[in-house]
Amino acid sequence: SKAVVSTQSTGFAEHVQLFTQWHVYLSQGYNLVCYGVGSKRKLLIHFSKKMLKHDYHMVVNGYFPDLTVRDILNNITNNMLGSSATFRSPHDQLSYIRNSKYTQLYLLINNIDGANLRNEKSQMLLAELAAIDHVHVIATIDHINAPLLWDADKSKLFNWLWFDCTTFEGYTDETSIETSLMVKQTGAIALSSMTHVLRSLTPNARGIFKLLATFQQDSGPEFQGITFQDFYMKCREKFLVNSDATLRTQLTEFKDHMLIKTRNVDGSEALYIPVEPKILQQFLESEF
Repeated sequence: SKAVVSTQSTGFAEHVQLFTQWHVYLSQGYNLVCYGVGSKRKLLIHFSKKMLKHDYHMVVNGYFPDLTVRDILNNITNNMLGSSATFRSPHDQLSYIRNSKYTQLYLLINNIDGANLRNEKSQMLLAELAAIDHVHVIATIDHINAPLLWDADKSKLFNWLWFDCTTFEGYTDETSIETSLMVKQTGAIALSSMTHVLRSLTPNARGIFKLLATFQQDSGPEFQGITFQDFYMKCREKFLVNSDATLRTQLTEFKDHMLIKTRNVDGSEALYIPVEPKILQQFLESEF
């Protein structure tokens, strides 16, 4: 059940009056989620300037299309905590943050329901981060279905208090990002399309696509593609297909969905996924 603390208020000044109360709640182990009509970005920035001048804090714009949880964790471990260590995984970073008990960290996330943070893996990592005793999170949401991101386990980790922070402010910054995306057709469109299509496929098909994506990513920027025969052998080794006809059928489906393309490399037809390496990396981290 939600702990809804504040009543509806439409004035910026009224929300500001709650800042001291918010700070107390954070110190008591709660995290805060702000919902309501209108951009809440200025509100969070104002909170950081008024209440966190002498604390380690970071403002995160979750509506940025290329933002990942790994970016957030890197910022905390490298910039806020000054670590020069190389971490093998996000969970290693969480352990490092958990052990840095002497530092109170405040995380202000505009749009924790941003398109690139909505996946299961990202929300679970954010929930585990928010559950650390000395990490304090204030987040905003705008999507009507945002509360569905958090099942009972995640809700327990986040330990949210809910505030109606209706501002009726325009979404100027948030929509400027979205508009530029629509014009440029950049990576986030490809990422969301790829994610949507892949989730509709069979587990076996997902395995085949993951194999190609991983091979392409591991091969680096010089990757031009992999021949059908070489890819078939890799799929056979992983027990993903039992005949080349099965693989051809699956590749045809990928092509129909525009997940893969082919090009001529040294006289042979080579398969590749037509997205930038950074987008492919985000995809692999969020979906597998």
